[in-house]
Amino acid sequence: MNTEVVLGAGGEPIACYEEESRDGVRWADDLRVVEGVAPVDAAERIVRELSGWGATTQASLGAHLVERGARIQREFDTFTYGLQGISRPVAPSRLPANLSLRAADTVDPADLRATYAAAYPVGHPDHDMSMFEDLQALMAGTLMGPLLPTSAVLIDTERGVGVAAVLANDCPGSPPEEGPWISEVFRDPATAYRGIGSLLLRHVLWSSAEAGLPALGLAATAGNHAAQVYEDIGFVRTARWVDLLLGDSGR
Repeated sequence: MNTEVVLGAGGEPIACYEEESRDGVRWADDLRVVEGVAPVDAAERIVRELSGWGATTQASLGAHLVERGARIQREFDTFTYGLQGISRPVAPSRLPANLSLRAADTVDPADLRATYAAAYPVGHPDHDMSMFEDLQALMAGTLMGPLLPTSAVLIDTERGVGVAAVLANDCPGSPPEEGPWISEVFRDPATAYRGIGSLLLRHVLWSSAEAGLPALGLAATAGNHAAQVYEDIGFVRTARWVDLLLGDSGR
């Protein structure tokens, strides 16, 4: 992706973003005002210049954009877990006897399809975002960067199906806002599997620390109870973000 700029009335840069496309809509990812520019002063110009676009930005700028007609699609928080130093994760607990740990790159995404659908039912904050095609692309390394070898899946050996997964991708950039990123954490919602999601996540954190990764980030949609689980494990909240539609998207 290339960095683009929004120019002010005098031709000076007032904001920057990474241009991409989402579902046919031009999108300004990581939209930020440039140093020295107040968000309140840039908001009206951004909405005018990027009318019809979508944007992802921190909530502080998002609030000013909403005041000028932008519409929020999603709110989410980002978190980071430093894997080295005093926060280095401890070795994971022993797995239940009926569960087998597999490297995610050895698992066919089709073996996770039913569990993935069950993990994001109607009414879940991420239901509309959780498409099986995206899961396939994450596991293939074509959506957010190569799948990290520390990504893992739990297989119920009695049923022969995948019941939990934690996927981490080698995203560009540096922690805490970018860099290695946990793109998916999900499990079969059946009571029998309660707790295995956090167990698997702790394993991935430990193995990522052993592999020398500096940190792992992740994002959680506002209203997703998993955010509290992440904080209980030791993730630190870094920012609140919003996905917005700026002006008339024509949809």
